[in-house]
Order: sequence, then C-alpha cells, then structure tokens
Amino acid sequence: MKRYERVILAGLAVLAMVALGAVVLTRDWADYRGRLRALRQAEKIPANPVDMRPLETAQQAAALAVTHTEQDYAQQALRLADHSVDLAFAAAIHDAAENPPPLTTEVRQLAARVKTGQAAVAGDQNRIAQFTAALAKASGGTKEDFPELIGIAQAQLALDQDDLEDAQQQLVRSGGDKQATIQQLLDQHKASDAQNANVFPNTSAGTAASPELTQARNIMAEFRAWESLRAKEKLLSQAQQEALGRAAALSASHAALETQQESATGTGANATPAENSQPAAAGENPALAILRRQTQNKANLADIGRHIVTEQQLAAVYTNWNAFASVREKAFLHEILVSALWILLVALVVFVANYWVEQFFARVAGERRTLFTMRALVLFVVQAAGLLCILLVIFGIPSNFATVLALIGAGLTVALKDFIVGFFGWFVLMGKDGIRAGDWVEINGVGGEVVKVGFLHTVLLETGNWTDAGHPTGRQVSFVNSFAIEGHYFNFSTSGQWLWDEIEVQIPEGAEPYAIAEAIQKITAQETGANARLAEEEWNRVAPSDGKRVFSAEPSLSVRPAVTGISVLLRYITRASERYAARARLYRAIVDLLQKKKIPESAVAAPAPQPASGGA
Repeated sequence: MKRYERVILAGLAVLAMVALGAVVLTRDWADYRGRLRALRQAEKIPANPVDMRPLETAQQAAALAVTHTEQDYAQQALRLADHSVDLAFAAAIHDAAENPPPLTTEVRQLAARVKTGQAAVAGDQNRIAQFTAALAKASGGTKEDFPELIGIAQAQLALDQDDLEDAQQQLVRSGGDKQATIQQLLDQHKASDAQNANVFPNTSAGTAASPELTQARNIMAEFRAWESLRAKEKLLSQAQQEALGRAAALSASHAALETQQESATGTGANATPAENSQPAAAGENPALAILRRQTQNKANLADIGRHIVTEQQLAAVYTNWNAFASVREKAFLHEILVSALWILLVALVVFVANYWVEQFFARVAGERRTLFTMRALVLFVVQAAGLLCILLVIFGIPSNFATVLALIGAGLTVALKDFIVGFFGWFVLMGKDGIRAGDWVEINGVGGEVVKVGFLHTVLLETGNWTDAGHPTGRQVSFVNSFAIEGHYFNFSTSGQWLWDEIEVQIPEGAEPYAIAEAIQKITAQETGANARLAEEEWNRVAPSDGKRVFSAEPSLSVRPAVTGISVLLRYITRASERYAARARLYRAIVDLLQKKKIPESAVAAPAPQPASGGA
C-alpha cells in the first residue's frame, strides 16, 4: 500500500471513530417525539391545573381513525374526553373557591389593589350615571357644563379599568386568584370547542393515504399496515389505561369525600376541621352554613360520580377500538403469512425445477460444452423467473408495470438481438425447407457438411468448396442461426448432393473420333445410369407441380476440333461424395477402351466439374 493510500485509510478510520462516538453520545436524541412530549408536559404542569390529557389523547387517536368504525369510535372518544375536561374544569373551579391560596404579602397587596380598583371603577360609573341624569334635567346655561364633566369621568373610568385589569392580571400571575386562572383556561377551552368538534373530520381527510387502507397484496404494504395498527394499538391501550387510572383516582376521591360527608352528618354541629376552617358568611346562621357546605359536598359527589362514569365510558370506547384494531392487525398478519407461504412455494418450485433441469441435461447426449451452455441458460431463466415472482410478492406490481416491462423488453431485445434471432432461426432451419445433419451446404461463402443444427448455432465440417466434398479440411465452422433470417444459405443436398462432372478425351489424328465418342458415351451411361435416374426423380419431385420443364440427367457428349486432333468432352451426373470414385471408374473404362484402340493414355484430361443445374 502506498503512503498516500495509508494516509487516506487512517483519515477515514479516524473520521469513522469520531462519527461512531457522536452517534453513541446522541443516541437519546433519536426519540425526539418522547422528548418533545416530556417538554410539553413540563410546560403544562405548572401552567394548567386542569388535566387536559383526556382530550389531547382523544385528538391524537382521532387522527389515526381510518375506517368508518374507527371514525365512530373516535367521535365517541372526542365527545367523552371533552365532557371529562369540562367536569375537570368544574371541579377545579369549585376546589379553587373552597380552597383559596395562602395570602402572602404580595398577594395581599395585589388583592387590596384590585379591591381599590374595583371601588374606583364603581365610583366612576356612579359619577357618569349622575352626570348623565343631571344632564337630562338641566336647562339653560348649566346644560353646557355636563358633557365636559361626563367626558372627564369616562376618561377616568377607562384609566381605572386599565389599572384594575393590570392588577387582576398580576394577581392571577402571582397565583393569588386560582378561580380567575382556571376561568381563563376554561374560556380558552370553550373557544376551541368548535375547532375540537371539527378535529375528526379534518384529520380523517388525511387518512386516505394511510397504509391501513392498502388494497395491495404484497408483503411490504401489508407489513406497513400491520406496523401502523400495532402503533395504534399501543396508543389506544395507553389511553385506556390512563382513563382507567383517572377513574380509579376519582373513585378514591369520591370515597374519601363520601366518608367525610358521613362524618360531618354524624357529628352534626361538630364539623370537620376543613369545614370549620371555612367561616360562615356575615350574619349567616352556623347551622345554615353547615347545611350549605353539606349541599355543596353532595353536589361535588354527584360531579365526581359523573366524571367517573365518563372516564369509564371513555375507557370502554378505547377498549372496543383497540379490539377492532387488533382484529384488523391479525388480518394483515394473516396476509403476511400467506405471502410468505407463496414465497416458500416459489422457492420450492424453483428448487425442484433446478433439480429436474440438472437431471434432464445429465441424461441428454450431446457435446458437453453445448449442453453446459444450454443448462446454464435454462437454469438462469428458471431462477430469474422465480426471483421475479418473489420480488412481486414482496414489493407488489408497480403502478407502471406495463411500462417497466416494455422498457425491459426493449432493452433485452437490443442487448440479446443475436441470441433471440438465432433462437428463432433454429425453428426456420428445422422447417420444411431447412437443413439437416449430413447436408452439403454453403453458408456465407463457407461450404461443408452439416454436423449439427443447434438452438443457437449451426456447425459445418468445412470442405473448402463444394467440388471438394470428399476432402474436408477437418475444421469445424460455427454460424449463429440468425443467418437463416437475416442472410441466406445454399443447400446442395436433396437426398444427396448432385453435380455435373466433365472428362475431356483427346483423340489424335488418324483415329475414328465418332466411334470412340459413342463407345465412351455407352461406358458413361452404364456407370452413371443409376445416379442419373435418381437425380431426375429428385429434381422432378422438388420442382413445382405445375411446371412444364422435364429434367434430364443423361450424360452428354460433344466432339470438337483441337490443335492436335479431336477433343471429346464428356459431361455426366454424379454425387459430390462419389465424384472421385466415379471418375476413377470412368478413367479405367476409357483407358481400357483406348488401349484396345491403341490410343495413348495421355489423351485423357479432366475439366473442372459443374454443379448440377437441377439441384435443390
């Protein structure tokens, strides 16, 4: 490793360690939702003496309502939670009235300021009323003074009202007026009632994209829906436990207040210390005061009882909603298991298909390299099809699946053009007018005997050219089968390969040329007669049935003058594979004839052969 490579590697390792340390140190920051809830709760505890969690939880759950059944549950939860919060406000206001905060120096000063401000406002209002009444009764010149006095009084009233409001706000902020504090929160709650009533319709509009509404049958969509329902179940279970906890706490308060009420009723005038700490109003009979406090306690018991029933009903709604979500969750879990079963079945089918392909090619005889290629191709197709099916089960069919298939098909067509054309070329070559093993053909200028016609390639045993069919070069030539569609080939074979061969005989001067020519023709007719008849039958069989031409394979002879005498040209039909054997027999017969006629053997010559004009 070079020096700069070691430096880069060390730098990357150091950065990775730093990043790992940062991840470990900030791992608690990942749960930002929990931290945000904790911050909000910390902010609300000192500022809000009324527990608003029932309504907040109901609103949070309502946002997760997807189906019509869940929307009904969400509406019930919102209604009951809002009623629970209203009861909590009423209880808080009553408690604030019954248990005022301790009077500190600051609270006493602010309370005195508020009392002074209230008196000043009342005095200003009285003066304005007096000036207004006097203005109505005044007449003459005195009437003009009252509007100015009324204006001054109204300005003073506005100033005193601002000072009173500021004193009241300071008293509320200092905690000296719990009733006012709770009343402000109640006003805010009532102001948001209309919005809270519309929380569910607004949030339900956003559930159209919920994963729980999926209609896809694939593992990813089903898993997302199952996971969403699991989170919803957790929230509903927590909301149910909170409602039951509030109901239990209210039940304890109800029991304690009921015991206190019974104790107060049993002692009669001997009231509890809490009751004795609350003096009766000025001039009020003590017995009447005790009766009034007992009446208030009865009302408090009734309010707590209604609150308990509301929380129990809210818990029942969350219980039913949770059961419904659990049923849907199990349904999606079943679908996930079905998809997993399909994946296993596809994998099993691919495994069995692979085994079958291996066994099939193990039993097929043929060239090992070709069989290996075909086996690999078939296995690839089987495995690719299985993988595609598994991916479709996992991820589903894309929305633009047809477009994707078209693009993939176009790409494969371009990339595998030779393979596809070669494969379909095999069907053409194996057709009626194709070629077979043993045929003598010429393909792209290369002639030879067909050894094998495969799915993708055709193999020839090269002979150089068609006149050397009996002498192959020993080389195998392989052609892609696409030439059957894109190019052309010559097949010189029907049941055999026919060609016209020629022999030239020089007859010196003084010999009888016509008698020798007729003798040579008879010899040729005897040697090639059988082949001539077969060739005629084949040519007439492959020729069009409505054709008027009749093919003849009889040997022909021509006599023409030459420089040294007479030249006899003999033309006859023979098989390409038998060309040399037929020529040898003719040479022997002609030489014997010439010896009988006492003509030198050097008179025999062999012109180049010609292909049979009627060949297929």
